[in-house]
Amino acid sequence: MIPDIMIAKNSSRSKSPQSAGATPAIRSGRASRSDGDATVRHIIAQAGTLFAERGYADTTSKAICEAAGVNMAAVNYHFGSRDGLYLVLLKEVHREVMSLDFVREIGHSAAPPSNKLYLLIEGLLRATYDAKSWHIRLWARELLAPSPLLSQIMEEDTLPKFEVLREVIMELTGMPVADPQLLRSVLSVIGPVMMLLILDRSIATPIQPLYSHAVEDMARHMHTFTIAGLQAIAQQAGYPVP
Repeated sequence: MIPDIMIAKNSSRSKSPQSAGATPAIRSGRASRSDGDATVRHIIAQAGTLFAERGYADTTSKAICEAAGVNMAAVNYHFGSRDGLYLVLLKEVHREVMSLDFVREIGHSAAPPSNKLYLLIEGLLRATYDAKSWHIRLWARELLAPSPLLSQIMEEDTLPKFEVLREVIMELTGMPVADPQLLRSVLSVIGPVMMLLILDRSIATPIQPLYSHAVEDMARHMHTFTIAGLQAIAQQAGYPVP
């Protein structure tokens, strides 16, 4: 069943990379503030595309500067370093794909937990199916070949979202946080989406046809399958399913 609550999905998208304060960039008081904003956005777009294509290890500062048409002094001024730029990109990925505010809005809503789970699954799938965006390709590369910054992103951006999903599953199943089945249940929910995220859709694989399916159809299927599985596990463990 498709949830009947409406939560604005565009709340997961920020108007600019620095709206959440992640960019240490634009110094106050600069006369050319609008030019500085444009430069930051341009560097982020060019660097994001490069990192998504080549990965963290193979994207050099020289390549970033050439693509963006700036010198390294500009990158250092706005981001502190190449790693500072990459950290901003990773945080931009999390805001663009599914912001923490959006996830918390779902988790803290008065909707039934089944509806909350649908919205989380549908939101993840919609972002994963956006092949035109460098954001999802960059995140896939980061997961397959982690940079030294992944642990920071996991702690600051991924873990809070994980906790929201875990709470929704606790609502659905009645499982306490200490039950080891809860963590396995969370993995069962996000595992299929992670598979779709990481695989290269241009390579022929047994699941390649799924990328042509409508997001809504995929979300309904995964939601129905997940709800049935979670209820079965909870009943088997003796929890009174809410």
